[in-house]
Amino acid sequence: MNFRHSLLLPLIFVSGSIFSGLQAQQDNLRSALANLTEDVRLLAQRVGVLQIEVEELRRENAQLRRQVTAAQSNDQSQQTRADILRTLESRMETLRREFRQADEAQKKEIIAEVTRQVDSLGRETQRAIQGMADAINQTPNISTPHRFSDDYPSTGVEYTVRRGDSLSKIAREHGATVRDIQNANRIADPRALQAGQVIIIPIRE
Repeated sequence: MNFRHSLLLPLIFVSGSIFSGLQAQQDNLRSALANLTEDVRLLAQRVGVLQIEVEELRRENAQLRRQVTAAQSNDQSQQTRADILRTLESRMETLRREFRQADEAQKKEIIAEVTRQVDSLGRETQRAIQGMADAINQTPNISTPHRFSDDYPSTGVEYTVRRGDSLSKIAREHGATVRDIQNANRIADPRALQAGQVIIIPIRE
């Protein structure tokens, strides 16, 4: 398998899992919005019921007015007519208050539920993005293995590495090349030299 492709497979798997999670969150939000739509429909039904009650109250109002007219024709007292009107106004005010309270409560419930779902989706999206960033940052940094060659002089000298030495310094002092020293001693990482280490320095004649 191509080396680059082997590195991309974990990222593709992580990305697929994250976007699947985001899709699930979006499905949950759509379901919640469908429920809210049903709540709005129920609210509309309640409004319809209240409208029916208003119509009934109007009919009662008309009846009371007829009673007031009848009372006036029958020389009933002014106090009786005032009581009837106060009763009518009180019932009208009670109905208006109940209607406003029901409407406001339903609106608050809908807004609160939508806000909660949006916040939840935002948190899940943020966690998914952070998870993807963490996965990318944690991908191992695998370097290409050093390929050694046997194309170096067969003659040379032994050298004991001293503190502060580097391959380039050793090669320069002995008229050799860094590549020949690496190949002769199978040194993949020049930074791995240690004081006291004995190496072979191939020298070209």
